[in-house]
Amino acid sequence: MENTFLKKLDPTILFLIGLLGLISIVALTSTQAQGLYGSSNLALKQGINFMVGVVLLLIFSYLDIDQIEGLAWPLYIFGFVTVAVIPFMPASIVPPVLGAKRWFNIPFLGSIQPSEFMKVFLLILNARLAQNHNAENPVRTVQTDLKLVGKIMLATMPVFLFVYIEPDTGMPFLYLAGSLTIIFLSGIQKKVILPLVLIPASLVGLIVVIYFQSPTLFNSFLHMLSPHQQARITGWISPSANSASAYQTQKSLLAVGTGETIGKGLGDAKSAVYIPEKTSDFIFSSIAEQGGFLAASVVISLYFMLMYRVTVIGLNSNSSFGSYLCGATIVIFSLQIFQNIGMTIGLMPVKGISLPFLSYGGSSIFSNMILMGIFLSMNKTYRKYMFGQG
Repeated sequence: MENTFLKKLDPTILFLIGLLGLISIVALTSTQAQGLYGSSNLALKQGINFMVGVVLLLIFSYLDIDQIEGLAWPLYIFGFVTVAVIPFMPASIVPPVLGAKRWFNIPFLGSIQPSEFMKVFLLILNARLAQNHNAENPVRTVQTDLKLVGKIMLATMPVFLFVYIEPDTGMPFLYLAGSLTIIFLSGIQKKVILPLVLIPASLVGLIVVIYFQSPTLFNSFLHMLSPHQQARITGWISPSANSASAYQTQKSLLAVGTGETIGKGLGDAKSAVYIPEKTSDFIFSSIAEQGGFLAASVVISLYFMLMYRVTVIGLNSNSSFGSYLCGATIVIFSLQIFQNIGMTIGLMPVKGISLPFLSYGGSSIFSNMILMGIFLSMNKTYRKYMFGQG
């Protein structure tokens, strides 16, 4: 029975995840060999994270997609409680890190970031809400579409606000992007979609106009943000004039640039560029420095192949729930990859968003493995319905 189950799992996804995991562990091993990132064996810990992640992947892939859909509300409620209590927890349980309270400090398990898991739970719930709503309202009207938008926003905004005040702006942005993707994929009418697109686009356009036409007013808006958010924006806009806040970006550009075509090689301690977050948020800089343009291209290609495979599974899904979930995940992963790699080359402002399957950290790997497990479950179910494989 176990062999039959394993044979149903998509080999392409398993291969790509395994290759990304291997690249992560090699990059961490080489980066730590530079002697600048403490004595803790991060590569070993990352290997353990992947082993735990594989267990989670197998658990969710073993479930039928209908069972996963049935867990939508319990998972959402559990995730909501974990992110909602964080601001009220003492420092012994949720220690502040660089002014942010995001991680539970759990004995023997280490640090757990609930907002990473909430990303998955929110997608599952919103996909179920959209599917059930469309089943209950076969005739689409503006009123029914607005009702669907209201349901999804009621599920999204409380989580958005609790995570935002940690403070964390990156993860809430992903929540919103995933939720809006599900709304668009649900088939709502253009007259409802248009305001959802125009309002944020207009706000971004207004901010750009204010920046160029009224720097004083722009600075007034900027001061409404927290100090670390101000520093990241000013460091991105004017790195030469804000060298302190743009320190990581400048160092990252140096690391990526000096990697050239084939890189400096693994574990080059003498010429390595020091970046404080080189093992986590800036791991792409480490890969590009050590393996050059070739290694960076391989990583990006692996992501494209993984997203393509998820797209195929979503298109072949026998349920709109699965299609919504695949579409939202593709958007979220794409944004994470673009933002993370973009900030390493100065294209985007620095945000605490991990690079999927590569950045050091258990919570990110666990949550992404759960998503991959769900897609493996969808593919397994699809094959059973189409080809009668029990």
